[in-house]
Amino acid sequence: MLAIVLLLFSLTACSRSPFDQSHRRALAENPTGIELEIRTRGGKQQFSVSEPVEFEEFYTSKYSGLWQIEVFEGNNVASNPSSDLVHIADGNTTSDQPRELWVGIVCCNSRHIWLNQEPVRIPYKLRPGRSLAEHEGWPNPEWHVLHLPNQPGNYRVYVTTHRVFWSGDNKNVLQDRGRQVSSNVLKLHVK
Repeated sequence: MLAIVLLLFSLTACSRSPFDQSHRRALAENPTGIELEIRTRGGKQQFSVSEPVEFEEFYTSKYSGLWQIEVFEGNNVASNPSSDLVHIADGNTTSDQPRELWVGIVCCNSRHIWLNQEPVRIPYKLRPGRSLAEHEGWPNPEWHVLHLPNQPGNYRVYVTTHRVFWSGDNKNVLQDRGRQVSSNVLKLHVK
């Protein structure tokens, strides 16, 4: 009986798609207690061909005081949108692409926020322009954007970022990437 159970378990584990296997491995690399949830604007799941998908990221930590997140968008290596990967599957093929192509870094600014069970939204703080409250003066975008393939179909998407740092990391916050964190999977339809 044990052999049959093990055989069934191995068959179901092996039958997952390459996308599912890749996602499972990516989640296993997330730092202990860190979760990343991505959500589309308004929970939207259906898009037209060539329509950009606006989304936001929510980071939480089960353990307060252990993990920090870089919140300045594009002001350092950890928050550079071209180093974030978007993983897309259409049922037959899987592709990985930078969240944004041809993005440079406005060097050198950093701001870390401690993570806890209260979600931290990225892009951080919605400001339409420069603000005295953000003395650095660099406004973050209101939403992140990804582009699905220009053909109708069902797509699954997850994101991998490198903006989370452990409190004991000995890294240069301007020049080093943080720990890899991967998100949940979104199911999106292009019509």
